[in-house]
Amino acid sequence: MVAVPETLHRFLAPQIRDFGAQVEIDAGLWAVFVVASADAAPNTLAHSLIDSAPFPYKSGPSSDDQWTLYYVTTEHRLAAVHWLDDLVALCAGAIRPAAPEHLALIAELLESTTPHRPARQLGDLHDCGAVTAGIARTPLRVRALLDRLHAREPLYFAAFETLLTHHLIDLAVLHRQLIPEDVALKNEIVRAGLSRDPFLQSRQDATTRIRDLLLRFGVLNATTHQKNTAITNPYAAFLDVARADDHIPATINGELSPIPVSQFIAAIRSIRLAIYQGETFTSGTSAAPWIHQEIAAPCRFIRQRLAGNPALSTLDALYMLERSVEI
Repeated sequence: MVAVPETLHRFLAPQIRDFGAQVEIDAGLWAVFVVASADAAPNTLAHSLIDSAPFPYKSGPSSDDQWTLYYVTTEHRLAAVHWLDDLVALCAGAIRPAAPEHLALIAELLESTTPHRPARQLGDLHDCGAVTAGIARTPLRVRALLDRLHAREPLYFAAFETLLTHHLIDLAVLHRQLIPEDVALKNEIVRAGLSRDPFLQSRQDATTRIRDLLLRFGVLNATTHQKNTAITNPYAAFLDVARADDHIPATINGELSPIPVSQFIAAIRSIRLAIYQGETFTSGTSAAPWIHQEIAAPCRFIRQRLAGNPALSTLDALYMLERSVEI
């Protein structure tokens, strides 16, 4: 980053509110930043930010020379909007928004005759940190992913498994979208006998692994293998996070320590912000200067949850923890 998060946020908030590539200053030209020409520091910050942007831009004075305009063409407007949203998430420690090119891979996966390829691309991007967990988290997108399973294409079952394995489908949304027909399809394929057709057998194998993951996260009932109606949030069940109104009745080091949800979210975002800035969150992080008294207890609780799930990356676990308390 080119500035400390607080400085960056103070600059970005009014810029996104008033401009943010949403204001057309001339035909086909959209203002990203507008800064008073006499203000040297904000102009330096604007230049350093937009110079690192993954799209071309231009800058110049307003007609009265009072303002410096940083703008993009219509072709690059959506990229600029996403870039700004991503900057805000980075400086707030929030979940990063899905990039348009990554959502395009989801769309390709839904239409392609070789859906395992874009799924593998997304999985690789997730492994290197370029794609966040839960990239598919809108009800329409998750429902579309479930619907295509009913075409029974072996390659699509492999693609769906890849998305689930990399935590790219939000399980809280999937749980709400799951209907009896989805579960019946899964059970029918899993219970079928072994097939001599390798493609059909690969579909059965992928379906079994999908079922096992959904059982592990509590989306499916472990006894009936039907939709688990005893829970409302798979992440809360899996990570053992119980929300009671505005607090979490957490147990830390054997003692009950109620944690306000607001402090829990603040701790998650402080940890995530530290990771965005290149730090790690380990057992020795308790002395880090950014762990102030208000989030110390939530950080200990979060560390317990991470220690109990070593197979999860820290960022994936933080995504699940934040989603576990959302209503």
